Amino acid sequence: MVGISTMDSTDMTDYVAEMESFQRSDDARQKLLADVLQKYAALTEEHVNLRNDYTSERDIRRNYQKHVDQMQRQLNDTKRDLDSNAFVLALIDGDGVIFQDWLLKAAGNGGSEAASQLQHAIRDHITSIYDNSSNWPVMVQIYVSLDKLATKLTQVGLLRHPQDYRAFAQSFSINQSLFSIIDVGQGKERADHKIKEMLRTFSDNPTCKHIIFGGCHDAGYLLNLDQYKHHTAKAARITLLESTPPVRGFTELPNFQRVRFDGIFKSEPLPEYGQTIYTQPPVSASIQVPIRTLSNPPPFGSPAQAKVEPLASSPSTTTSSVTPTGAEASWATVGKTGVTNGTISIASNTKNQKRKYVYYNVDGLRLDEPLPPRDRTASESIDRRMELAGHNLCNHWHLNKGKCANGSFCKFQHEPKLSPAELNALRYKTRSLACKNKYCENFDCYLGHQCSFERDQGYCPFPDTCNLRHSHGMDKTKVERYDEVGNCVRGDQGNLVLT
Repeated sequence: MVGISTMDSTDMTDYVAEMESFQRSDDARQKLLADVLQKYAALTEEHVNLRNDYTSERDIRRNYQKHVDQMQRQLNDTKRDLDSNAFVLALIDGDGVIFQDWLLKAAGNGGSEAASQLQHAIRDHITSIYDNSSNWPVMVQIYVSLDKLATKLTQVGLLRHPQDYRAFAQSFSINQSLFSIIDVGQGKERADHKIKEMLRTFSDNPTCKHIIFGGCHDAGYLLNLDQYKHHTAKAARITLLESTPPVRGFTELPNFQRVRFDGIFKSEPLPEYGQTIYTQPPVSASIQVPIRTLSNPPPFGSPAQAKVEPLASSPSTTTSSVTPTGAEASWATVGKTGVTNGTISIASNTKNQKRKYVYYNVDGLRLDEPLPPRDRTASESIDRRMELAGHNLCNHWHLNKGKCANGSFCKFQHEPKLSPAELNALRYKTRSLACKNKYCENFDCYLGHQCSFERDQGYCPFPDTCNLRHSHGMDKTKVERYDEVGNCVRGDQGNLVLT
């Protein structure tokens, strides 16, 4: 009984140990299974995410490709539209680029022939630069002060009558549907302004494949073209049309195309109508009637038929007027009379009438006449008046014979009128403000055109803040003088100074 009992006790111990071993094995298996399940779940989640990412990327790629295809179609459509609307633009300053004599003398027929020849000349030039450009339309716009140029052409014998140029212009515009001679009216730089704006507008226009610029006779265009000289692509799209010898600055512009149509445009400036001789003892100097005329030229007709009128004296307080005496009176007589047989009498006339004058230097820039001495009391008086009223005087009303476009709605002071001394003091103030037009032709312009300090003292004490600092260094020699009826006298700069 004792043996049996001992054996049973031993077997239980073994069973327990074996059971514990089985339990540990089960625990390890359970843990392994849990780890496998956890990793499987993580892998499954990652797979789902990757599958979603792939689906998203696939959709994005498909949408992107669809967008690319759409943009490519739009690009091709735009390119076709640009090619179908491509054109060539010629901008010509007709006041300096003049048609050949034989074309002008033919009047209406000459205009039609000029348009036809210009069309062929431009097309030949463009096809030499671009491939597949034979179908590009050619648009030509010639800006000109028609009446002024017609008068000049009549004076030099290229037209029988000024109206012939209008017939020339009409035939020119009719011959080619995209050709126009545009009359800019009277006034300086009107053609310049329009050409500059057209150049600015179409230089970046993709449908305008090429621009032919006809203004190399005028240095005023240099600044507008200078901005393109280092932009090779833009400069290559512009051809400089040279007729008369170009201004030096144009010859130095790089990267631009150049062309001449000598069979269509004159290669030399228009001849002057005639030559007059200034004979003031003991020195004599020759003068010539210059090509330039002002905005209000005399009526059409030969200067030889003009009636001789006495010289006018001007009020001392008018900024654009002087009181001519002696040689000055003779100059006015020359300008009014014109040329008869090449030599003209300039004897002074004692019956003077009031007449206003403006002066220009060799570059055509307006020069100001010195004002009478300023009265300090009058200057202080208008300063007090403006301070008390709280607003300034109306310069236009006081200095332009009571004329003001705003009338009773003007926010500046009109009444009471100023005394002559106060008017002169007001002119000093307005002369310190720069006129926007350095070639100004307004005889009643009260603004400044040159720095009075530099003119009278030889230097300006305010070089950086002077409102007229752009005029510093300008030529102060009077070369041309115009009166209010359109007469001009030109002096030889080397031998004569107008006063």
